[in-house]
Amino acid sequence: MGYRILVFLAAIVIGLLLIRWNRKWARPLAVPWLAALVYVAFLTRTPYAVPRALLDPFHALKLFLKADNVTLLKCLRYLEGAGLNILLFVPFGYLLPLLWRRADRWWKVVLCGFVLSLGIELIQLVTHLGMFDLDDLMNNSLGAFLGWGCFCLALRREPGD
Repeated sequence: MGYRILVFLAAIVIGLLLIRWNRKWARPLAVPWLAALVYVAFLTRTPYAVPRALLDPFHALKLFLKADNVTLLKCLRYLEGAGLNILLFVPFGYLLPLLWRRADRWWKVVLCGFVLSLGIELIQLVTHLGMFDLDDLMNNSLGAFLGWGCFCLALRREPGD
């Protein structure tokens, strides 16, 4: 499942690069990104019996650094999840300033990414579809920031403009 999502996200990223030449593609690219977000965040999940929350920051990184050979594979899966969370929000950080003119600063894009991520995590907590994970909030916000950086590079903007 993870590889299909990564291929889909790669296609969206390629589409984002096309926006550099024609901005009218922003809305059509936002729709499949949003569909991928809903799919990954909710439709691929099996409900837990009870709500779960992980409030330990950098949990996956700590596990990776402490891992021995037996648990290394499990820790790599945690890092893969972190990478997927980052990649999932790169299109958000790229598209938001194109779709909403008030998202004209990096911190506004990151704040919006954080709020969207917080909403997803709270829905997952309430519906038991996944767990509320502090690392997800941080990784999604980082992805939004990286998307903002790509936006600035692709459209030849200075980060403060």
